[in-house]
Amino acid sequence: MKKILKIEPFIEKFTMLFKGDTLTQLSIESGFVKRKPRKIDPRSFLLAFFITAIQRARSLDALATTLGILKGITISKQAIDQRIKEPLGKFLESTLAFTIARKINTSTLTSKFKRILVQDSSSIRLPSHLSGEFPGSKNGLQCDSAIMKITVLFDLLKEQFSFFSITPFTTNDQSMATSILDYIKEGDLLIRDLGYFVLTSFTSIAQKGAFFMSRFRHGVVIADPKTGKRLNLLKMLKKQNNLDITVLLGKKEQLTARLIAIPVEPALANERRRKLKKNRDRRLNPSKEHLALLGWNIFVLNVDEQTLTPEDIARLYGIRWRIEIIFKAWKSNFSFADVPEASAVRIRAYVLAFLIFITLFHTIIYKTYALNNQTNEKHISLFKLSKFFKEQLWAIFIFWAQRHLLADQIYYHCTYEKRSDRLNHSQKMDMLS
Repeated sequence: MKKILKIEPFIEKFTMLFKGDTLTQLSIESGFVKRKPRKIDPRSFLLAFFITAIQRARSLDALATTLGILKGITISKQAIDQRIKEPLGKFLESTLAFTIARKINTSTLTSKFKRILVQDSSSIRLPSHLSGEFPGSKNGLQCDSAIMKITVLFDLLKEQFSFFSITPFTTNDQSMATSILDYIKEGDLLIRDLGYFVLTSFTSIAQKGAFFMSRFRHGVVIADPKTGKRLNLLKMLKKQNNLDITVLLGKKEQLTARLIAIPVEPALANERRRKLKKNRDRRLNPSKEHLALLGWNIFVLNVDEQTLTPEDIARLYGIRWRIEIIFKAWKSNFSFADVPEASAVRIRAYVLAFLIFITLFHTIIYKTYALNNQTNEKHISLFKLSKFFKEQLWAIFIFWAQRHLLADQIYYHCTYEKRSDRLNHSQKMDMLS
């Protein structure tokens, strides 16, 4: 038992949300635990999932061994297998919801909005035998693919997640544009890409007293709010080059919105045109007008010019790419996409446990070092820190009680390099204050 005492400070910190009987209560309510656990308690089981996921140890043997070390006992893989049933999924779902709902740290940034939320998704390929439960994209070469889609809402100000959804790949983004509306609150700003462009959802967001920002989807009718006359966007841009006007969106919806158009560099415009022409979706079939409009960044939103200037809008939308860095860290450093060859129940449990882990990682690990480093000119890189966490997990466990030893290495190896040609994420966020 003496050997495992060194890792206890880290475990206590990393599972600080689950003080007292919280996890036990959630496990009982879900049916995962039916009596007082003797060997496999929910807290240790969850932590073992985290460790094996980071170490890319996907087997039941690895999970049993890790849990045994944490508990100071021996546990068979058969005992673990018996626990990976439907009640485990319900337990992990409720634990994830509890983790998201808890406010661990408040934002250090001031903003004109209560929350700045980004909605996006990432997909992972699953073993083909799960194509019935998680059908993937259909094409001539692979009709039985299995793909899981993870849709998220990420709060840029608090640097934490507000929502997760696990669906088959065939659940399109437009349906998810509506399904997340219950999570939007008055004063929020929701930033989306084109996949979530649904006018009715924009209307619902505005009715909640919240705000939306999106790239403009080509083909949507825009009209003059005073005359109702349809506007020719390309013709207007050829005359003025920049636009900041109020329009009506949609032939039927007639949603009042602000439309911003900002020219982009010719090289970027040409790259966009090249990609669109090569898109495999033949339904796009871009017209000359569509290709021409790629020379501008065109946004629609319901935020007035006193709150956000065109420059603010371009900067804010650029920060949306934060979620892409997060997805990259998941897959590159935490091997999220490397799921086990297993049943749908076990894979779903793995994904849910991972989402709990990544929520805790952001709020306990990343924010701890990012906030403590505010006086330093160098900012913590999430991608580098996740890489450090994966590679130095042994040291984190052993030296968590002497965190200054870790901090020295993190602040040296996990900060952004100084660049004169671009701003890092932290610098962009500071500009929102």
